[in-house]
Amino acid sequence: MRIVAGGIIQESNTFSLYPSSIEYFHNLVYLFGDEIRQMETVRNEIGGCLTASKEQGVEVVPAFYAQAISGGTLKREAFETLKHNLVLHITNAGPVDGVFLAFHGAMVAEGCDDTEGDLLRAVRQAIGHDIPIVTTLDSHSNVTRLMAEQANAIIGYKTFPHIDHFETGVRAAKLLFSMIRKEVRPVTVLRKVPMMLPAENHQTTDGPMRELIEEAAVAEESGKSLVTSLFQLQPWLDIEEMGFAVVVVAEDEAWAIQEAERLAMLAWEKRHRFDVRLYTVEEIVELTEKRASSEPVIMSDSADSTGAGSPGDSNFVLKRMLELGAQERVRTLLHVVDASAVEQAVQAGIGAEVRLPIGYSLDSRYGAPIVIEGVVAKIGDGRFAFGDGFQANLQANMGRVVVLQIGLISLLVMERQVFTGDPAMYRCVGLEPKDAELVLVKSATQFRSCYRDISSTMLIMDTPGSSTANLRSLPFERIARPFYPFDDHFEWSFAK
Repeated sequence: MRIVAGGIIQESNTFSLYPSSIEYFHNLVYLFGDEIRQMETVRNEIGGCLTASKEQGVEVVPAFYAQAISGGTLKREAFETLKHNLVLHITNAGPVDGVFLAFHGAMVAEGCDDTEGDLLRAVRQAIGHDIPIVTTLDSHSNVTRLMAEQANAIIGYKTFPHIDHFETGVRAAKLLFSMIRKEVRPVTVLRKVPMMLPAENHQTTDGPMRELIEEAAVAEESGKSLVTSLFQLQPWLDIEEMGFAVVVVAEDEAWAIQEAERLAMLAWEKRHRFDVRLYTVEEIVELTEKRASSEPVIMSDSADSTGAGSPGDSNFVLKRMLELGAQERVRTLLHVVDASAVEQAVQAGIGAEVRLPIGYSLDSRYGAPIVIEGVVAKIGDGRFAFGDGFQANLQANMGRVVVLQIGLISLLVMERQVFTGDPAMYRCVGLEPKDAELVLVKSATQFRSCYRDISSTMLIMDTPGSSTANLRSLPFERIARPFYPFDDHFEWSFAK
């Protein structure tokens, strides 16, 4: 048995003014051919595929694999380059029995709202209709009709915070092997619900999403469903074909339709339970000062989450804390993306007292730079490896970084965006979250898996930004109405 494997992973935010370029991929993962085998040590989907293939004696031809930090709409030329690389290397793989693809499912490019559907169609045209394609997707994918038509099977993560990238790759690879051996002949059924829910309450550890995951697991455990995936939807996309999705992969199509529609209706009925309590900076500072616990408070500025495509350049929390005088009372770790501030601090050198503008260096719609005074405490290269809570061993690169000490506030300033939900980001410059009273992350929920051993108090903030939990505040124009949460208590039929 011989398969070809590859993928392209990025999550887009169409409300972000800062477009994604090909450099976003070069800065994280950009691999050709046998270079991809280095993913064997990474706990992601490709690593899972390579491991499952080795265990079952399946030959894998690595094609092209690229992954990037989330960002704004991908530039057209970047998407065309990525698409060309993927299709070319799959075509050049020679005769294969199957195709394994790792995608995100919520990437949008200039002129193409459904990039994953477009990629699947291009791969399908290259290999023909007789060779099975199995694709993995993030559970925040916006699954489209085109994606379901072109792939033989779609498999999503079961966890959020996402900690099963590797296991998803293993499951997808094993299903592909079974299809090639003719052990199963699955159909893929997609049903969508006209709603988007705040990502801050998508966690699968408890609450409404956990209940839905448990409902879906019943049919998998009985064997009636080969794979059932629930896609909560990345909500910061203003495109036409949107919605919470249920995908059932099974051999009995009539049953799969019934099951997908049952789960979709259950999700709709639970929609109001996904509402999120948001805290102001003032409330969090006051709560922190009154606590008796030695654990830090983890505060999430999810509206500026780099994992959701925001630029990470907001100074909103820093500004409010300085206005409150919190730098004199609360040991705090903050972070911000500002390449110019990094350059000025590096030029000044360690130990120098600096006065410089900081914040909103990429997107000025939500605020303006503020002038801060502090001491350059650290200078570093900004490289670290993600721990067990994310794609373990995946390397991150913040570019050059500095730590500015502003009273009791340690401000980590970086040149480049990275996923910020892992404490390794702070630790790589000698800052220990356990020693702080208040720690900022710019992440909606993913940070929970990484910080769970540090603190049990994790609060979502009410802040401005292009990935805000207050979805009604964003200027949606293209989504089909009616659509929850903009509309409620309306009749709808299943999108097929």
